[in-house]
Amino acid sequence: MDAAPAGDPAFEAYLRLIERFTCESQGEPARSVDMSCNSPSLGQDFGPDNEIAIATDPLDPQHLVAGSNDYFYRYSPGRTLSTVTTGFFTSFNGGQTWTDGQIPRGEGNNGGDPSPAFDARHGVVLMANLDFASDPTRSVFANGNIAVSRSTDGGRTWAPGTVVMDGGGPGQAVFFDKEWLTVDNNPGSPNYGRAYLTATRFLFTPDFEEAPILLSYSDDGGSTWSEPAEISGSHPTCTFQTAGAANDCDEDQFSIPEVASDGTLYVHFLNGQNDAEWEVPGEFDSQLMVTRSDDGGLSFDAPDVVVQLEDGASDTPWNVLGRQTVWGHQLRWAPVGNISVNPTDPQDVTIVFSDRGTPNPNATEDCLARIPGRPPLYDPCRAGPGSELSIYGVRSLDGGDTWSGKFEIDGSAHHAWFPWADHKPDGTLVVAWDEDTTRAPADAFDHVLWVEGRGKEVLRPNVTEGRSPTEQIDISVALWAAQYVPRYAWPRICGPEGYDDPPLSHAEGKDCSVMAGDYTGLAVGSDGSINVVWTGLNRLATSDQIDPYTGLPHDGYAEDAMFARR
Repeated sequence: MDAAPAGDPAFEAYLRLIERFTCESQGEPARSVDMSCNSPSLGQDFGPDNEIAIATDPLDPQHLVAGSNDYFYRYSPGRTLSTVTTGFFTSFNGGQTWTDGQIPRGEGNNGGDPSPAFDARHGVVLMANLDFASDPTRSVFANGNIAVSRSTDGGRTWAPGTVVMDGGGPGQAVFFDKEWLTVDNNPGSPNYGRAYLTATRFLFTPDFEEAPILLSYSDDGGSTWSEPAEISGSHPTCTFQTAGAANDCDEDQFSIPEVASDGTLYVHFLNGQNDAEWEVPGEFDSQLMVTRSDDGGLSFDAPDVVVQLEDGASDTPWNVLGRQTVWGHQLRWAPVGNISVNPTDPQDVTIVFSDRGTPNPNATEDCLARIPGRPPLYDPCRAGPGSELSIYGVRSLDGGDTWSGKFEIDGSAHHAWFPWADHKPDGTLVVAWDEDTTRAPADAFDHVLWVEGRGKEVLRPNVTEGRSPTEQIDISVALWAAQYVPRYAWPRICGPEGYDDPPLSHAEGKDCSVMAGDYTGLAVGSDGSINVVWTGLNRLATSDQIDPYTGLPHDGYAEDAMFARR
């Protein structure tokens, strides 16, 4: 393993303060609760929480554990200290009160990509997360590990993580990313109590070579883990190869494992190698694939193609950081949702995702060569308003042998993204996602909950706490666009229209958020309660960062860890 980048005493002391800090929050789950306590200590009143995930205790539906990418910044003249930890939120009363803290550091000094899970058989709570090292400015990285932390007191305190997937090598040759964790909590399953962890292994030698999905499992409550094994297999549609053998499905991302009530393990992931479906060469539209194990993860069937997506390079605009985005915004976007199995029928499997649905008719090789676009033109292939993103699902009733065509779930004319699904104990499907408040270009979004047979509900922030009734994605306090590009390159399409930031006028595009995570979260309790988490931008805050355009401390809406229970 490579040594971590050398720190300095101030940075190490800062990290120790963060690791020891906990606080409490409370609210009304029937409305919404900000799980992040927003203490001014260590800048938590403006530091973002995003990529919120949640799990429910199968033995106690009042017991909840969530996780976040928890950002910390310390600003001083000429220098910024920053780190991203894995934040945890624990509640024992259905989300009325929360303990907010940080998972202890492992071998690195950064975390993130949280994935919590309860292990009922062994009486522990687990949290999988990234575990990597960086310098104090987060410009040099090393040791791209995946670690799993354990809590034996229900999520009040946590042990340092055990490295399950070990990154490193010369030039950061191996880097693991986008892990996900689940546990077989079905007493009738032959693998009751087995925890499954999947992640993408990026290999560089020194250029990119492959990114297959790997799996490891634990039978002792996360204390020890099996040697990670590649599970993404091969398929005739995995035709594009950077370095692998013919038909290897080894350019993947966003794996999600899901256990059925009979112990069957399904893993879904995105694959970018079906070049026959690309509008133009190099487009890299994804296909969504599923692989299945009937023996507790010891072996897997060859992956099946579930649905072809329209998420390629030409299908969306791009943000100031060179990442795909939602038209009219700057937030980083990915199509992935998750997979959920009906608890009443282990053969009934549903996958949800976000997609534009149809190819971009304006895609050409010439425009593709200009992606991600030369500022301030971030849409070289003119994806434009026609790149409307909707929430779709696909379903299998025979354990993944065959799949339905995609069907639209959201039924909206507005952009929608970051879906997450689960089933109620009676088999009812529930899905939550982010959705623009108006047709594009919108300046705000709502987080919505859809329940099969009942329809859609907007989950509103609690305005009695002085919050905005909608999520102000285009006025960010921390991850704002203009700190990355000069004024001529501000992405003015994201507005807000007529926006001023006194004493600065005509500031459209200046403060648009470039990152609100890659997913939201939802988990149904054993009592049928629906527990929803998302990244909210509804609380106006002021940071310690001096805005070079205004000369004042930068203000905007903070990214908070929101929760609602229905």
